[in-house]
Order: sequence, then C-alpha cells, then structure tokens
Amino acid sequence: MNFIAVCLHCLDMRDFHSHLRDTPFLDGLRERSIFIPAGRAQGHNQGDSLNAELTGIWTARFCDSVLTDEGFVQAQNHWLPPTVLEVMGDAGFDVITRLAQWDFLGTHAVLGGMQNLWLRDEPERVSQFASPRPMNLDEWLAEVRSSENFYAHIFLRHTHRPWRDVPGLYALVGETPPEDWDFPNDARCARRAALQQPDAFAALRRRGLAEADRTLEKIFDATRDLSDVTYLVYSNHGEVFDHFRYHLPHPDPGDGMIVGTSHGPYPYEVLYANMQMWVIPGEAPRVMRGLGRSIDIAPTLLELAGVDRPGLDGESMLLHFQAGHLPDRDRYAENPAGCVSMVRSDGWKLISTGRRERDVGPPRNAPEHHDLAVFDLRSDPDEYVNLIDTPQGQEVLGWAVERHRELQASRVPAPSAAFSV
Repeated sequence: MNFIAVCLHCLDMRDFHSHLRDTPFLDGLRERSIFIPAGRAQGHNQGDSLNAELTGIWTARFCDSVLTDEGFVQAQNHWLPPTVLEVMGDAGFDVITRLAQWDFLGTHAVLGGMQNLWLRDEPERVSQFASPRPMNLDEWLAEVRSSENFYAHIFLRHTHRPWRDVPGLYALVGETPPEDWDFPNDARCARRAALQQPDAFAALRRRGLAEADRTLEKIFDATRDLSDVTYLVYSNHGEVFDHFRYHLPHPDPGDGMIVGTSHGPYPYEVLYANMQMWVIPGEAPRVMRGLGRSIDIAPTLLELAGVDRPGLDGESMLLHFQAGHLPDRDRYAENPAGCVSMVRSDGWKLISTGRRERDVGPPRNAPEHHDLAVFDLRSDPDEYVNLIDTPQGQEVLGWAVERHRELQASRVPAPSAAFSV
C-alpha cells in the first residue's frame, strides 16, 4: 500500500464547517472518506502538534517537564523518538516529504521546533522533513509518481494566516500596511479585524481555505491513477483570534496580542480542534462519531502499512472505523513554551494558565511554575468556570499529577548528546 498524507495547517474549524465555505473538492471528499469531523490535536501550535502526530507518543515521554500540585514547570530538555517517516523509511518505503519549507507548502515548525528544540542534539534527522530534497509542489508530485512504494507527506499553509492580500487585511481595520507588515504585525492586525470586522475577516480566511481546496484537488488529480493509495487529509490544530479575551485575566503582553488567544499558554479546546478524512482502498465511507485524536494517526498508518512499531501511546483506529464510533479516551498535550493540557476520558480537563506572578521569584534563567486550572468540558465546553479549588477539581489535579508522573517514568530514551534519563 502507498500513502499520501496532507495537513491543512491551522485550519479554523468554524470555516471548514461553515455553509459559506467555497470548497467543492473537500465537500466531495467528505462524502467518500472515513470522516472524523470532531478531532483533537496533541498540541495547539505547529511546533508541538507535529512531534506527537508523527511519533504516536505523548510528549511527556520525551521531555523533562514537571507537574505537581504546586503547578507546571515547562521542559528544559527535549528529544524526539523515531517518527513515522523514519519507521516507514526503515520498512522500505520511499519517504517523500514537503514539510520543511517556509512558504504556503510547508511548516516553519521544522526550522523552529524540530531543528532548534526537538532535534537540537540530532541535527542530521531534520533532513527527513524535506526528503529527498526541498521541492515545489510539481516536483513533489513527480517524486510520488516515480515511486512504486511510497509514503508522501505535505503541509498546506493556505489555511494558516490565509491573507496574501495584505493591503486588504489592513483595509479591514482602516489602515495601510506598514513596511514591516509581516509577522507579528499582520497577526496583530488580524486579531483586531477578528473583533471589528468579523464577517469580512472570516471571508478572508475562507478564501485561504478555498485556495487549499484547489491545491488538494490538484494533488488527488495527479495521483488518481496510482494503485493502492491510502489518503489522509487532516488538520493539526485550530486557531483562535481574540474571541475569548474578555473573560481572561491575562494582561496585554506588549506586542498587541492578548496572552492565551493565539497559540498562547491558555489554549481553549478550539485550539486543539481538528479533523481527519481517510480514503482507504476497500473501506466504505462513513462519518465517525466521537472525538478523534491525532496521536492515533501514526499507529493507524503503520498498521495499514503492515509495519510493527511497539511502545506507542496512540492506537490504530481501524477497528473503530469498522464500528463507526471512537470511544472516550484520555488526551494529553504539551507546549515547549509552557503549557500542559490533560483531558480525562470523562471530560475533565486540567491545563496550565501561564507563569505565576510572584513577589519574590527565582532568577530569570530558572524554571518557573505555571498556574493550573480545571474545567468540566461536558458542562462547560467554553471553559468559563475554573473548578480547581473544588473537591472535584482537586481530584482531577491528583489524577493529572499521577498520570504525568507515570508518563515521565516511562520516558523514551534520550540521545546521548542530550541528558541522561
């Protein structure tokens, strides 16, 4: 079997499910795929979603973060277990990736997160994300077509900061773009537009989704005559602009963006929201009930490929596909910038909410504790009411601390260049 995986990076699920969308190819793909409309990522940023979705292992098992009833301390050391790319390559597949380029067909996570953090001590492994070399879309497709046994993976960034018309973006808030309009200035402008002109700004996002739709159609058209191909189209996490800023106590950090509203240390569930669409030869299309998990992508791909990879935290979804239902299961996420999110199968969630304010704190270069919150997602899905000081909240805190301790006790060994586990 051959594989093509396409990530619609940072897809805003409100646009994806909107009746105003202009996505004829994706709409048709929904009808002929095993569709998971409600999924959850293992991170709320490209730099921490990529590691878990490509390894099938919870992030706590390959870093040294700490969680106690006193708070969360972000990891000081990180490493990366073998990815599905490496495992597939070792199994004899041609690995053809278009992940590492900083444009509308790649992800900056490889340069920022993988190169500088997760693979800092193993720089030679970064090459797996642009294999066999950096390519444009046509070159990537040519590599796919020339192989008889391939695993191909690509990121489409049209759904992330989807505004190529920069003057049009700034015009939404009555401004002219500055000379240095690129990030973070365009992101600040986008967050103002999300509040001041929500309909027009949503239309701008949907135009990015429509462009991704056309690119996705090109990929499928160019490979439709290849035999025995499993396709996976998924999003790695969602997006938040300033929708939740009004009931958060966080101050403006000084860069024009409210802490916790976009890849910050306080990610609402919408930032973990994603979807998956699987087109598997011989499998009938269906809409899956229940919450999907990105951690299950790697083991599902490996089972389809007939590749054994023990020790994964995720599980193959093939039996769940047949049942049409995904059971309630625990979820875990961690951000190198200082967030942990642990959701129990019954819907109780513990999350860190940013660095603790202290009158007398440690030196600036020392680890800092992050405060914690507990929410009941079943009765409070928008996470308005922090229940950590209630008996139920304290019970969830105890569960999370013990579970995190268990994960840390079963760490994947770090490379010798990192610290000894």
